[in-house]
Amino acid sequence: MSALSKEFIDNTKRFARVETHNIFNKKINQAQRSEQAQKIYEEVFAPYLLDDGFNIALHPSGKKIDSFEFATLLQEHPKIAFFIGGAYGFGDGFLQKCDYRLSLSPLTMSHKVARIVLLEQIFRGFSIINNHPYHK
Repeated sequence: MSALSKEFIDNTKRFARVETHNIFNKKINQAQRSEQAQKIYEEVFAPYLLDDGFNIALHPSGKKIDSFEFATLLQEHPKIAFFIGGAYGFGDGFLQKCDYRLSLSPLTMSHKVARIVLLEQIFRGFSIINNHPYHK
């Protein structure tokens, strides 16, 4: 985990518990076609879907929201799992199992960058909810 990721997680601890899971295996590494990769992503990510929470897939066609709307999502759903897809994205089957699709940006980002952006927005969202000065 990068130092910046750790910093955002540590800063968020006063408001909420944040865990990250880097799920990558040999099958994903060997997937050469988009359909094959999407099926493997769904297989690997499915056990992490929350039955008792809110599941959000990061996806280019997802809803584009500002930090205040993101804070509202955090406030309305006390238990959230965020999913960052692989190079081929998610298949429709996995997306249908999620409760929400979110776009961090129309830009394509590496997993590492998307994770940092997401963790920063989580901290910013909790700062907004708790009237912490970081968000200003």
